[in-house]
Amino acid sequence: MTLNLSPVLIALIAMIAIPAAVSALVHRSDRKRPPSTVVGDEAYGVLFTVRARRWSYLLLRIIGIVFIVMGGFFFLATLTLLDDPDAIGMLITAVAMVLFGILFVYLGVGQKRRRVEAYDDQLIVTPMFRAAGAVGPGAITRISPTTNRFGGLDIRAKGRRGVISVLAIDAAYPELCAWLEQRAPGPWGEFVRVFGR
Repeated sequence: MTLNLSPVLIALIAMIAIPAAVSALVHRSDRKRPPSTVVGDEAYGVLFTVRARRWSYLLLRIIGIVFIVMGGFFFLATLTLLDDPDAIGMLITAVAMVLFGILFVYLGVGQKRRRVEAYDDQLIVTPMFRAAGAVGPGAITRISPTTNRFGGLDIRAKGRRGVISVLAIDAAYPELCAWLEQRAPGPWGEFVRVFGR
């Protein structure tokens, strides 16, 4: 007996299975997060935590899931048209959409992980995809505005590769500015003098 599934049924199964698989992978990734990256205000001694707003990482995840589902649908549709020479272009488009969707989901996971926990004497910086690290106020060498459309700060520190980026739309962004003004007056004063506030 041969099982003959219609493309519509295959697409419906894919629309259910692909988001479920992506959600399971995201939840698994969230559970594997090391305990040192406990969300700020739950950690002992944290004054405040600068982190992405919930809608920003959820939006990335939703866009990613939509692209994965649409790419999966196009992929399954091309399987029924493999005899057609034009189906190769559609197959490449489908694979590209799935990969694009996976990238967006991955960025959503990183956006949720990204945060800066402020203590009296240091900042614990957890970037999107690298290990967390401590930065003391004396290690901060330069503060400059970010180049994205949301605004924010890029903070350079001695002994740290790259910059610490925070967005103006992040939770507790004003508190971080006040922390920098009070504990790193040299770099903050230079920032205000050159760029204004």
